[in-house]
Amino acid sequence: MVSIPRVATPRDLPDSAIRKLLDGVLNLVYPEACVLCGAPLSRSREYGLCGGCWHRVLELRIAPPRCASCGLPLPGFDADPAPLCLECLRRLPPFSGARSWGHYSAQLRGVIHALKFGGKRNLAECLGPLMAAAFLETWRKGDFDGVVAVPLYRSRKLERGFNQSELLAASLGRVLGIPRIRALGRTRPTPPQVGLGDADRWANVRGAFECTLPRGVVGKRLLLVDDVMTTGATVSSAAGALLGAGALRVSVLTAARAVL
Repeated sequence: MVSIPRVATPRDLPDSAIRKLLDGVLNLVYPEACVLCGAPLSRSREYGLCGGCWHRVLELRIAPPRCASCGLPLPGFDADPAPLCLECLRRLPPFSGARSWGHYSAQLRGVIHALKFGGKRNLAECLGPLMAAAFLETWRKGDFDGVVAVPLYRSRKLERGFNQSELLAASLGRVLGIPRIRALGRTRPTPPQVGLGDADRWANVRGAFECTLPRGVVGKRLLLVDDVMTTGATVSSAAGALLGAGALRVSVLTAARAVL
């Protein structure tokens, strides 16, 4: 008797194989498109960006010179770091230096919006290596003991389903080999900073953070990670909470820098 080969069914396949099979079918029915411009992708790209949009993201890199304290771009100076910007001269931040990968505009803004509001969590894996490149322009891996993400208040995180800063911190930590430290929380919900003026931004987040694990930060050199930095009010408040709990030093790294 001739034996008939048994045909594998979905039940026989591991979960990863089933996902790949379903992804292949979906790509045939609904061709993958760039998350920014909607152009069909000629081949599967890991982060869902077409070559043109990815190239434009890279063009938004913040180049020297930059403020020695907050990292604000200061064109016109010959040295990097440049002297302190006017805002840092007026109000020196509590953190020990800040850097951002790129300007918060055009395609980079689109990527961050797709991550935060479009649920495209995989874009954090795209931004993490860029942030690592900005990090290595200023610091060394051995300069830090841990990476801390700027937290969301629990109700907002529940509504969104994730904290984009935690995703960025996780990606960055993997690239650099620096451990994450979960030691920061929100004391209260705060309205979004978007649309607020400078003074209102600072008042909005004053006292909004607390260190939830003091023994995890005492004497530590910490890298505070967020998606966007504008006036520095949010990261200053968060850094102040960590320093108040005994952190030795806090520096800041964000994916983008916006200018009011």
